[in-house]
Amino acid sequence: MINRILAFALTGLIFAFESYALTPTPSIAYTLSNRDTNLNWNIAGDANGANPNVASELSWTDIKSNHLGIGLNWNDGDYFLNTLGEYGLIYSGNAQDSDYNLNNRQGEYSRAITDAGKGFMFDAQINYGKNFIISSDFKISISAGYSSHTQHLSLYDGIEVISNTPLDNLDSVYEAKWSGPQVGMNTSYRLNNNIVSIGYTHQQVTLKSYTDWNLRSDLEHPKSMTQSANGAGRVLSIGVEHALSNKSSLTLKVISRDYMADGMHTFHNVFIDNDVQKLNAANWKSQELQLFYRSLF
Repeated sequence: MINRILAFALTGLIFAFESYALTPTPSIAYTLSNRDTNLNWNIAGDANGANPNVASELSWTDIKSNHLGIGLNWNDGDYFLNTLGEYGLIYSGNAQDSDYNLNNRQGEYSRAITDAGKGFMFDAQINYGKNFIISSDFKISISAGYSSHTQHLSLYDGIEVISNTPLDNLDSVYEAKWSGPQVGMNTSYRLNNNIVSIGYTHQQVTLKSYTDWNLRSDLEHPKSMTQSANGAGRVLSIGVEHALSNKSSLTLKVISRDYMADGMHTFHNVFIDNDVQKLNAANWKSQELQLFYRSLF
């Protein structure tokens, strides 16, 4: 049902774009932000979700990153087209890898604690929509588009806690890419020279990810494991925009993301056939504080 709503909204907006005489007023946007990310996933022992129901679980916590972004915007009357790309560098974080031989996370026989303070993130999106003017101070914006979000996470300088053994030369990576169509709604209220806005976006996502376990000689490299999953995400934002002039503005924005997907997890073995196990869930949550500068050409 959600996919049909997304398709209908996108088709309607594309039709409006094609039928409207576009004489755009372009602007450019620059973003600077700090993000706090938590990502985890867990798999079962087999493809049916059993033996045990949670066999392995990886968690990245307090992954902190700084981001720079640039975007282009076109406005023509009530219609708009927005694009934005952001690149971030990770500078701090931790990770844990636990393995179990009994159901419900019992019988933990391996637990690795590692640093995760390096890596990168990349986000890109495009949205087309329309503003509905409710009053001189209040408007509602509806949009449809597409976005992609990549996290390139690390595991290094680790220790095996249960056996108290250092994980010498550990330098593994996990890269996740969440992408798919999205619809959004934003409300804006003008208060003197400021505009207060609240936005909500729903996205249907496909998750494609891989892990490179550098210490596992029995697995292929650089893709030792891969994941393929489907799910959904939501983004909530609250911002205050201040007019710097009649051609530029500065916005302080708080952005919260919450994504989840499930599917299949494949071990790419060197000497035997690949093993396919159930990906019970992959979860990505983040909170971000962003400065957003916009200027007309």
